[in-house]
Amino acid sequence: MVGRPGYRSPVTKIGLLTTDAAALAGRDHDTPVLAGALRGEGWSVEAPVWHDPAVDWSAFDLLVIRTPWDYSWRWPEFLTWLDGASARTRILNAPDLIRWNIDKRYLADFAEQGVPVIPTEFGDTAAGVAAAIERVGDRRLVVKPSVSAGSRHTGLFAPGDPGALRLGEEIVATGKTAMVQPAAESVVTGGENGLFFFNGRYSHAFHKGPILAPGGGYLGGAYHADITRADPSRAEIELGERVLEAAGRIATARGFAEDAATPLYARIDIAAGPGEPPRVIEVELFEPSLATRIVPEAVAAFTTAVKERLHM
Repeated sequence: MVGRPGYRSPVTKIGLLTTDAAALAGRDHDTPVLAGALRGEGWSVEAPVWHDPAVDWSAFDLLVIRTPWDYSWRWPEFLTWLDGASARTRILNAPDLIRWNIDKRYLADFAEQGVPVIPTEFGDTAAGVAAAIERVGDRRLVVKPSVSAGSRHTGLFAPGDPGALRLGEEIVATGKTAMVQPAAESVVTGGENGLFFFNGRYSHAFHKGPILAPGGGYLGGAYHADITRADPSRAEIELGERVLEAAGRIATARGFAEDAATPLYARIDIAAGPGEPPRVIEVELFEPSLATRIVPEAVAAFTTAVKERLHM
């Protein structure tokens, strides 16, 4: 690891990056069990808050981005933090990968690589959003920000529903880019699978039930994700492998740092309706929940992946 800022051998102190308790709102079930497993390997482990000015980032031998879940409404500040911290210690997933993956315009890069993704249009102005909605045609559509988390400011709309444009206008008014997609009906009615890969290898999967209600709200009136263990098809796993191969090519083409070639962790959300080939909804290379409560063996898989990366 010669030449990586702040890296010292042997590794003794690992940080699992998070945010404050108010922002987490009790939703982070991964960090305590992951920290316990890593401590069991003999490392000192802390869970520093990314915006805590008292943290000395150079004190960590490795910093793993885990649950900084308020980044999406303060993302310029987060990127500034990332620039500073990455000069002081090794960060996984790699900062180059995070800067690219934080904005869902990366979907266009995957499409250029031949990966089957949900068709996506982007608009930076009200007129651009209106044009994107028009191009979707007479299908139901989903509108959301290109930088977002937890389905915030995301809506499902019928063709011609003026609420779609109103939401898009609200998004661009905040300085963000709106993305418009034809709704994947299998996701609207049945949900989606999230497949996890550690160091490029398939690990486990969950199924997330439908979330969005027609007209721009959530089913039941509030965000609630019904998460269960999933057994994805071979076609879904192979699609996930294609995604990671494409991500490696993109990283090489863009001159990303060595650590970016293979993500430590990745969650690939896939739409796969009956009789339909699977398609990518999103690729989370940044801060996905690992579903350790649903799949407890994910903890050991994560720990093994960290051990592997410390020898790479």
